[in-house]
Amino acid sequence: MIVKHLIEGGIYFMLPIYILWIVVIILLIKQLLNYFSSPKSNKKLEKNNSIILFAGSFAFLYGIFGQIIGFFQVLNVIEAEGNIAPSLIAGGLKITLLSVLYGFSLLLVSAIIWFIFRNLIKKNSL
Repeated sequence: MIVKHLIEGGIYFMLPIYILWIVVIILLIKQLLNYFSSPKSNKKLEKNNSIILFAGSFAFLYGIFGQIIGFFQVLNVIEAEGNIAPSLIAGGLKITLLSVLYGFSLLLVSAIIWFIFRNLIKKNSL
């Protein structure tokens, strides 16, 4: 299903979002290792925490950009063909939502990770 969505959603918009997913997962593992190995070193935790939130935000915005490009393509096809079945239009609009869906889900995950580690950093600095 992931590969299917990568191809359907367009490799130029879905692949960067997939890469950002991998980056956030790697940074989460790094955060956990840093926190449990030396819980008092807040500098590394704060830096990685900011990167995690930025990656999620960027993925969401990039997904919206992909959706706008997709809408433009759908409207170009409608203009060129004229009379198109509503099911074809719905299918095209569904595909435009893939990049936003993956980007928004990454934003939610990264925001939760950011919030948890922000509270852990605050607790350690007290």
